[in-house]
Amino acid sequence: MPPRPRIAPDLLARYGGPLPRYTSYPPVPRWREDFGEAGVRAALERADQEPETPFDLYVHLPFCRRRCLFCACNVVLGQKPEVVEDYLDRLERNLERILQHLPRRRRLGALHWGGGTPSHLSPVQWRRLHGLLRRHFDFAAIEEQSVEIHPTVTTPEQIRTLRDLGFDRLSLGVQDVDPGVQALVERHQTVEETEACLDLARSLGFRSVNFDLIYGLPGQSSRTWEATLRETLRLRPDRIAVYAFAWVPWMHRHQRRMLEERLPSPDDRAWFQERARQRFTAAGYVEVGFDHYALPDDPLGRAAREGCVHRNFMGFTDRPARDWLGLGMSAISRMAGSWWQDEPKLGRWNEAVDAGRLAAARGWTWNEDDRLRAGILEEILCNLQLDLKRVEAEAGRPFDEAFPGVRQQLRSMETDGLLILGEDGLRITTLGRPFARAVAALFDAWREEGDGRYSRVV
Repeated sequence: MPPRPRIAPDLLARYGGPLPRYTSYPPVPRWREDFGEAGVRAALERADQEPETPFDLYVHLPFCRRRCLFCACNVVLGQKPEVVEDYLDRLERNLERILQHLPRRRRLGALHWGGGTPSHLSPVQWRRLHGLLRRHFDFAAIEEQSVEIHPTVTTPEQIRTLRDLGFDRLSLGVQDVDPGVQALVERHQTVEETEACLDLARSLGFRSVNFDLIYGLPGQSSRTWEATLRETLRLRPDRIAVYAFAWVPWMHRHQRRMLEERLPSPDDRAWFQERARQRFTAAGYVEVGFDHYALPDDPLGRAAREGCVHRNFMGFTDRPARDWLGLGMSAISRMAGSWWQDEPKLGRWNEAVDAGRLAAARGWTWNEDDRLRAGILEEILCNLQLDLKRVEAEAGRPFDEAFPGVRQQLRSMETDGLLILGEDGLRITTLGRPFARAVAALFDAWREEGDGRYSRVV
């Protein structure tokens, strides 16, 4: 057993339960299913009124050769190349339909390909997709192009193709390096495969490489986690994300194939989280938000030191991105104060595109209260602080009137050592970092206690 964590069990019991990750506000389950085409059209037409303002573009490539048991993403399994070709055909038609309502605003600030496993596609398919995007969008102002890859299925030719296309950031799924843990989650990936991808990316001039790690997986122990941290530090990626495993078998049936009794205890999970923080900060990494780390000379590390980190559905970022457009099955967009998600099932998304419809399954348009609260959540989760006087100015009324009862709850958290509360603002402490989502949740008007749709905070 690992040593007792620094986080006391009573804190885990009070603040470590299930909560949204707040990559959107309100969280996706609260969005309206009657948002529909009318909502998307209205948002796009509002966004088009600022033709010179760049926005970010996300493309969802949902294909995987096989499903890892920890996965909570919307994926399509299989290896038939015609399925991918059909998807790219529909992606093109769907994009043309969207751009009918966005005729002038085409300048991109960033491009991200996510999955699934984007490296399931061939270099030829990648070139086809990138060519499609270049025909429709202005890349002159683009600041970064990033992509998620699976080292086991990514070839040197694919990495070279990405660099040729202008991609400069890679995110590699690592999770855990121990073969026993990998067997339990059905993801087999050697350290050598990860290192080969990293070395080639560096030799080709990629600006930044991120590793995704996950704690709380079945079979993890202090021994396996120390090995994962040790290998990560040896390879020294520019950025590291350390995610808590989301055990939600009632939502993702494939997770039932993992035995619950093999999962680490809450105390063990807390130790994994704290040990990662200790090892990475001792090695010179800068803490970013509540679960990311970056080297000091990486733009994200600099943003964390300067208190100007931002966040979107792709994670923490050093770039403000007020608007982004998501393309593909289950992709999420935020444009001109509205959010929407495309149909999360491939069959329904295909039907919508074939019928010439915008494929939104649900969405939401902010009112002023939503906008205020969203800004508060972002400041807490990204920069671990909140200026209460600024909140009062934006709300147009005293803090206690705008958020009745919240100050008292913040004081309880201060007593527990999670934050420091003053008259003008609050600052989350080192002890409170893992519980930043619990602090943010105090400002969530849609929160329901014990909502089982979300993963645990720690």
